[in-house]
Amino acid sequence: MPIARSTVVGATTGVLLLAGAVGFGVGLPKVVDDPAAASAADLPTLPDRLDDRMVALSAVTADDAGLTDPADLEAIKQVSDRAATGDTEASSDLSAIYGAARVRAYVDAQVMGQADAQAAPAQIAVTISAGGAGLVIPSGPFKIDQQGGSHYELRSIDGHRCAVAWQESADPTTGVPTGGEVPAASYQAECRAERDGLSYDVYATGLAPEEVASYVDRVLELTEEG
Repeated sequence: MPIARSTVVGATTGVLLLAGAVGFGVGLPKVVDDPAAASAADLPTLPDRLDDRMVALSAVTADDAGLTDPADLEAIKQVSDRAATGDTEASSDLSAIYGAARVRAYVDAQVMGQADAQAAPAQIAVTISAGGAGLVIPSGPFKIDQQGGSHYELRSIDGHRCAVAWQESADPTTGVPTGGEVPAASYQAECRAERDGLSYDVYATGLAPEEVASYVDRVLELTEEG
């Protein structure tokens, strides 16, 4: 059974890129006035695929999502076109502040095409920018443990500086957190690394923090020169 067009398009909006860009902007030096700052042409090119799971929204195909219905094919094209525009605009906006930046959004394409998916597909925004990595404090430096099961804290994960937010599962009747294991779909996380004077930022929704940190390593691997 084909999924509705709104299901495909609605699962991949521009909200992710906006959130990633806002988080990335915290704590980084302004380098646009530095004559030695890198230009966009100097930055590594981000690939169409990070692995078999995460595919660039601007490059995703119906085959990636396992879709065949004509309406779904048109929806995938809309998603791809919108993502390409979003990548360009986000890169331009950050470049105006930091001198050079590349942004690309990725999605779990297989989940994107599942009609019975219980949650939106995991998504990643990868940003490469000139300058040092700086701090990762998109929601401030203090650990937050609020009533209702909302949490936020800074973590070091596999050597990467990360900010992690999550929502505990709650009893649907009382709203009291159940205290069970937090599913990956409940997480938002951002991790950063620095290499050769460039900052690599991975912002994700729907992935466990350890997975986000592993994608930082994957991005560094895929963009390594030579």
